[in-house]
Amino acid sequence: MKNSLQTVLLVITLFAFHTATAQENFEKTTLVKNIFSALKSQDETKVIESLATKEELLYLIPIVQANSSENIPEVATIIANFKTEAAKDFQEVLRKGTAFNVQWQDIQLQTVHHEPQGDNKIPVEMADIILVCNSNDVDFEVILRKSIKIKDNWRLMDRIKFRLL
Repeated sequence: MKNSLQTVLLVITLFAFHTATAQENFEKTTLVKNIFSALKSQDETKVIESLATKEELLYLIPIVQANSSENIPEVATIIANFKTEAAKDFQEVLRKGTAFNVQWQDIQLQTVHHEPQGDNKIPVEMADIILVCNSNDVDFEVILRKSIKIKDNWRLMDRIKFRLL
């Protein structure tokens, strides 16, 4: 009885340790680096580079279609809409931050964390990725909503939001 209890505790400890060490370091992802660099330089082209590519969307669409009855537009339409919305959201983040005295060229990245947003119907990893930043004694978050991991790359798929802390 004592040996089986020790074995169970060992297995639980190994699973807990594996989960803790298997967490992705979001600060080092290309998506976070691109968005932070875009904010610092106020360059929306870096945001556009963080969107899903045509090839990634062509990979993702059959997965979504197989698990959803959703009508999916053409890839070119998706890309055009993503670019327009991402540029608009980025400009809104810059405007809001500036209104609260954020000096974009001086921002510091404090931490990055994520909130999983998985959809049980679609077998892909999704999360809100949150960049916690500081500039000119202003603490704020930039939230990359419903970012998605496609072929081991995190991509911006939804809104970018600004929130004061």
